[in-house]
Amino acid sequence: MSGLFNTLNTANKGLMASQTALHTTGHNISNANTPGFSRQRVEMKADLAFNYAGVGQLGTGVKMESVIRMVNDYVSKQIRQENSTLQEFASKAEVMEQLEVIFNEPSDTSLNTDIGKMFDSWVELSKNPEMLTSKTIVVERSKTLADTFNHMMTQIDALEAETTGMIEKNVTDFNATIDKLESLNRQIFNVAVKGNVPNDLLDQRDLLLQDLSSMANIDAEFDQYSRVSVGIGGEKDNLLKAGESAKHLGYSEEVGIVLTDKDGKLVDKDGNPIKTENEDIVKIKIGSGEIKGRLSALEDIEGRRNELANFGITMARAINKVHTSEDGGPYIFGFDTKTKTLKVNEVLLKDPSLIQAGKGKVSSEENEDGSPVGDGSRALLISRLRNAKINFSANPTFDDGFIDLDNLTLKDQDGGNTIGGYYNNIVTSVGISKEHADNMVANQEVLMGQLDLRRESVSGVHFDEEISNLIKFQSAYSANARVISVLTEMLDTLINRTGV
Repeated sequence: MSGLFNTLNTANKGLMASQTALHTTGHNISNANTPGFSRQRVEMKADLAFNYAGVGQLGTGVKMESVIRMVNDYVSKQIRQENSTLQEFASKAEVMEQLEVIFNEPSDTSLNTDIGKMFDSWVELSKNPEMLTSKTIVVERSKTLADTFNHMMTQIDALEAETTGMIEKNVTDFNATIDKLESLNRQIFNVAVKGNVPNDLLDQRDLLLQDLSSMANIDAEFDQYSRVSVGIGGEKDNLLKAGESAKHLGYSEEVGIVLTDKDGKLVDKDGNPIKTENEDIVKIKIGSGEIKGRLSALEDIEGRRNELANFGITMARAINKVHTSEDGGPYIFGFDTKTKTLKVNEVLLKDPSLIQAGKGKVSSEENEDGSPVGDGSRALLISRLRNAKINFSANPTFDDGFIDLDNLTLKDQDGGNTIGGYYNNIVTSVGISKEHADNMVANQEVLMGQLDLRRESVSGVHFDEEISNLIKFQSAYSANARVISVLTEMLDTLINRTGV
């Protein structure tokens, strides 16, 4: 009779194994569209056999080892790394696209167009040096140029502020995610320490790690309980160490990304408070991710803004130098070095006749022969500034040798560039940066697509396979149930009909 009970136990284990496998299959199907879910599988093996006299070893059925996640850890790590690179250039491309819109080149309303129209107005004035209408047009075109320039600077400042705000938001989101991982580590430990595998918690852990990697490049290591330690900037666990509290990132425009505690106070790499702002501040070097992309874009914004400011002040001083030299007229442009803005001289806005087109002083009188005073040489020389090679800087200088009014020539400065050439270089820099970011995004999207397919082939839920498993495990369940039914009949016969 003991043999029948052993067989009954064998069938019962098969029944339980099939039931667990059916439950796991149903769990897979129900989570087919759950982000980050990895399909699960029941690991089974033959249970220990026992020796049966005269026969040898007899099997004792199936043993369920565990329910495992179907994951490829190497692919998961690659996805985190490549996703970080993708998000770096995607975030940078987004900012650079806005910067391209600000420059708005080429178009009929761009700064380059206004520069051309302003110099063209000086050409026309050189042909009609004492015509008030021509002088008025010069002033109007100069004001339009200044307005366009100032509007661009305002837009660039706004884009810089917006980008800074996005970096701060990234840092806030990063800290919230690292806190979730800290909490998840505790939950994982509570399950794993009892010998169980917290599959669904591990899926959540990996999804949070991918979220972190989208914001910044991270290093992740796992202990024997599957808790994660997170490092950044080349460190192993400077942000989160398994079993300990997480540290946070902070952002300062002056310093960059720094290490802080949860209250936002600066800490050193061991998490100890820093007494002074200059003592051992842990500056974190972000290698990729959205934060890196926006920090890089911020450098581009600041670089182009400074170049544009240098362009404005240099062009203004060059024009002023020609217009005011040798007892000429008042300055044309003023430049505010603090706000980086251009402004047309108020005197000229009120009285455009003060524009000096020729060599002599402004006069409403006529020459002895009745011709108007002024020969247009100064206006012509200003128009030629567009092709002169000058040095653009935050504090440009033009000595007396720069101008030769008598011969209507301008002396090129060593290493200089033309006004149009310098401005076009600024625009080109923006375009090249945007194009590079776009190309990197395109390349990374292809790579991420390949990695996602590799992950999906291992971890994804495939309905055909799961339905096949349903049928297989259902059949196994029915077969084991049938064995139990037969054994029950045999025991009934043995007990009730033989008198045993």
